Amino acid sequence: MARVLYMVAIEVAPEAEAEWNAWHNTHHIPEVLAEPGFLGARKFRDPDEGKEGWARYLVHYELENPEALDQYLSGRSVARIREDHAERFGSVTRLSRQIAVEVATFSSQVSIAGT
Repeated sequence: MARVLYMVAIEVAPEAEAEWNAWHNTHHIPEVLAEPGFLGARKFRDPDEGKEGWARYLVHYELENPEALDQYLSGRSVARIREDHAERFGSVTRLSRQIAVEVATFSSQVSIAGT
């Protein structure tokens, strides 16, 4: 079964970055990962500042399959989790989301024919 990446891009105002990061790492991400079907998450920070000096983050949540993501997105938890974020940091963050379904898997041990 194909795995799914649920990717959330977040821009954070400079004055809120430390507080947002602490809450995001210790509260938000663990809350999302507690939902059925989530396998793990990886969080990245763009080394360059974004527009207006805002920090840019990308969180990759990995899920077991498309059905697990559908259940999450149509369930009650997603509304509560998003509302919590909006209430705490809605004025100092900008978010976008993207979904990608796995189509192939490769290993760093793959050899290319003829080499």
